[in-house]
Amino acid sequence: MVHTLPTSHEFPVLIGDIGGTNARFQIVESPVSEVVSFDAVKTSDYQTVEEAISSSVLNKTTLIPRTAILAAAGPITSIGINLTNCDWSIDYNIFLKNGPFQELILMNDFEAQALALPFLESADLQWLGGPQNLPKANRTKAVLGPGTGLGVASLVRAGGKWIPVAGEGGHVDLGSRTPREAVIWPHLKTVAGRISAEQILCGSGLVNLYGAICQADGVDAVFDDPAQITEASISNSQAAETMSIFSVCLGRVAGDLAITTMAKGGVYLAGGVSKHARAELQAGGFRSSFDDKHPHVEHMNSMSTWLINHSLPALVGLKAYAQMPQEFAIDIGYRSWKCGS
Repeated sequence: MVHTLPTSHEFPVLIGDIGGTNARFQIVESPVSEVVSFDAVKTSDYQTVEEAISSSVLNKTTLIPRTAILAAAGPITSIGINLTNCDWSIDYNIFLKNGPFQELILMNDFEAQALALPFLESADLQWLGGPQNLPKANRTKAVLGPGTGLGVASLVRAGGKWIPVAGEGGHVDLGSRTPREAVIWPHLKTVAGRISAEQILCGSGLVNLYGAICQADGVDAVFDDPAQITEASISNSQAAETMSIFSVCLGRVAGDLAITTMAKGGVYLAGGVSKHARAELQAGGFRSSFDDKHPHVEHMNSMSTWLINHSLPALVGLKAYAQMPQEFAIDIGYRSWKCGS
């Protein structure tokens, strides 16, 4: 097996964070330049990623990118990626044929989030418990983020390099632990009979949890949008309990991730839902459930938790990799394509 660890990329480099709803692109002109940013695009507005890049990026700059490094949710195959939460797919044959690019590199969306963690400033983070000083730089870090789905990744430090480890940790089992939850859980929508973390800890998961609480209480559900639920949590008892249980369950899963990876470099929350749940996350349920990992509470107390305030952390990670690939140990041999290869 050939392991490919690049030490440089051909500039300019297009970097992109493609989510289920929005795609965001920037151009990194050189190894030392700041980025050129472009307006976010809705994936539903374009039939293909190539169309979106042409319209929203290439038609609005004189820079001609030579390399594309794109992060997206979905399994990477021998020819590209089929995105999980939108209708786009990326086929390297089509992508390299129809654009100015000489090389395409694909990454998991939360792999890109993990790459950003060593490069976030204190202003980019909000403390959510544990040691209040920023964690030591060269320690394992973990990130999870409820958004369209639940993304999970970690970043390991070894051999003087950062090694991102992406996976599908959002699909671990999530059971009830309290008598009240035991009443609610039977009303949750399942996938093939399972209740995974993503059935609760994402935008649609909030709606699922809220509906289950309403059924358990014998009342009609009046909200069908996660933003409505977060806004109504001040005045509606079912919405308030939804946000409370969401925060507690997010703390449990974050704690599981922390103790699995021994993330002494901190555990970080990303994703739009986390930001909307900021008040509930600060209320205490998140951190107390994070710490509740007996007999290892001492280990848990030593790991800090943070909310990422930066609006585009995945692009921070992709920029760092584009400009400093030698700082990372990332095998791109199976997910990198060049013209003529």
